[in-house]
Amino acid sequence: MRKRLLLLPVVAGFLLGSCTTMGNYDYSAIDRSLESQGYQAAYEQVVDDSRKMYSSHDEVLLHLDRGMLSHYAGEFERSNQELAEAERKIEEYYAKSVTQAISSYLVNDTVVDYSGEVFEDIYTNIFMALNYIQLGDVEGAFVEIRRFDNKLRAASAKYSDMISQANKESGSNGGETVEVPDMEFHNSALARYLSMILYRSRGQLDSASIDMRYLNSAFASQPDIYNFPVPSSLAQELEIPEGKARLNVLAFSGLAPVKVEEEERLFSISGDFYYKIAYPRMQSRDSAVKSIKVTVIPLQDESGQMMAATSRSVSMEPLESISNIALDTFAQHQALIYLRAMVRSITKAVSTAVWGGLADNTSDVGLGLLFSVAQLASTVATEATERADVRCTRFLPGFAWVTGVWLDPGSYCIVIEYKNSSGQVVSQEEQTVSVRSNGLNLVESLCLR
Repeated sequence: MRKRLLLLPVVAGFLLGSCTTMGNYDYSAIDRSLESQGYQAAYEQVVDDSRKMYSSHDEVLLHLDRGMLSHYAGEFERSNQELAEAERKIEEYYAKSVTQAISSYLVNDTVVDYSGEVFEDIYTNIFMALNYIQLGDVEGAFVEIRRFDNKLRAASAKYSDMISQANKESGSNGGETVEVPDMEFHNSALARYLSMILYRSRGQLDSASIDMRYLNSAFASQPDIYNFPVPSSLAQELEIPEGKARLNVLAFSGLAPVKVEEEERLFSISGDFYYKIAYPRMQSRDSAVKSIKVTVIPLQDESGQMMAATSRSVSMEPLESISNIALDTFAQHQALIYLRAMVRSITKAVSTAVWGGLADNTSDVGLGLLFSVAQLASTVATEATERADVRCTRFLPGFAWVTGVWLDPGSYCIVIEYKNSSGQVVSQEEQTVSVRSNGLNLVESLCLR
């Protein structure tokens, strides 16, 4: 009988083999659009294929993805509408998460409304701030940066509470508990940078200096996340030469990590049944972009006269690894997910073992066969339903880069070259900008390769 039971997972896997890939969306066309900077085309495909890509539980992702792609496409008002709706759904679904927990313990985490990861939630505000900057609404940008800071401060406490509750539930079911280290990410250099240049553009240098100190503190206090030097251009940000204007360039490269499924199968000591545990882990996505060069070509001064055609080139430096932050913030949540998966797996395994015990202990051949079929059905159901929740947005960038130069006020052509490890240009972008002596002169660029 034991040998027969040991074969059940194999039989179940064979029976399910033809259907496990159903429903998986092919992102290759969207990825090609992103690589070729066809952001509006990518947005339109997401809209057209929404029913294939998102279930009724995935409204947060639907609006997150549309919001990010809208930002890349230059549709800043549309982006704010989508990201604001994603943020509203995150708050709504997080409040519902406690009441939906029972369903997730019985089936898997995909049956509950997805309320987003910490990094997805907080970066909605960063990109909404960038939208407001592009729309000329400085006050709106400040509001979003403050909301980002508030969310970040609350994130660690939020997940500590969730894990405490999960440990309590696990203990009451005879399961194990987990200890989780404090979240490392508690201060964002990118948020501080945006706040700093916004204050500087308004002439509020004292407030800008405070943000600069917090920015440097982010690097000093979080070396595992900011595992690269503080950008050298920051030293010049608040040293304002007479009659000059500051041009800031902010670039995003690569793509943030995505979730992939991990599986474990552990047999009981007796060998009569096994536990299947499926849980997500974050998988980094490598970027072709290893360096970025910015060339500034003068066009006209403030009076409209042609300027001397002497160009300047500067290198951009990394300011924030969104990839590192995604990995760090998910690590705390992952402990909760694994704990829930363990409790759920034990519950299912016990159910399967009960049917096996009944089959072994009955003398009625027909009844024994019925119990054996029920055991097989339970095993197949476990294989089919024990799935990791790999939902996450695929369209957050992986890195933020910055540089800045002091220029005479006027019009300039800005050429941004994204290079690989061999120094070859993998993407190039040109923008014509009017650099003013009073105000914010921010160029935003993007290469998602």
